[in-house]
Amino acid sequence: MIRMILVEDQQILLDSLYDSLSMTPDLDIVAKTINAAEILSLCEYYKPDLVLMDICNEEGHMGISETVRLKEKMPGIKVILMTAMPDMSFVHDAKEAGADSFVYKNVSKDELVKSIRSTMQNYNTFPADQNAPSAGLDLTEREEEILRLVCQGQSRKEISETLFLSENTVRNNINKILTKTGFDSIAQLAIFAVSKGYIVPDQASNELA
Repeated sequence: MIRMILVEDQQILLDSLYDSLSMTPDLDIVAKTINAAEILSLCEYYKPDLVLMDICNEEGHMGISETVRLKEKMPGIKVILMTAMPDMSFVHDAKEAGADSFVYKNVSKDELVKSIRSTMQNYNTFPADQNAPSAGLDLTEREEEILRLVCQGQSRKEISETLFLSENTVRNNINKILTKTGFDSIAQLAIFAVSKGYIVPDQASNELA
């Protein structure tokens, strides 16, 4: 069960988000607030696993500053920042503040839940810059090896055994791959890589295009 606190300064959106996520069996919304300034005290009291927090509110971009405060005091709590504004500077600011992931409010409920679950599994998800070139996958040789094994259906544990790496090293490399490519999950990237012909899963020696 993932214990969560929601922060959204528009009450109707906060209530809607609460009602929607509360229907998901493995999510437990322990608190919600329209005031980002309350998040630290709420976290100290409820001790959640994750905070889903809007960046912008009537006081400005408090989601960013409150993420900094929360990560300084309680670094073990995961933070996903969200916004409706398509401004890539927010993505950069979220990373600098120590946020674990970032989503836009136009994502579906399923996509949001996937992001919550993957963040709790220590995968950081951030949207890609839509103006960045999308042709090819600029990965290191080790990252290519890991992605190829994912495309072949291997789990993180199996990949660590195949490449003689720790699971933590594999996870860190997957985080780097997701950050570089802008995908929300390694499974989504694997589907893309195979569909575009970058990787042929049945040919372990195949190189990325």
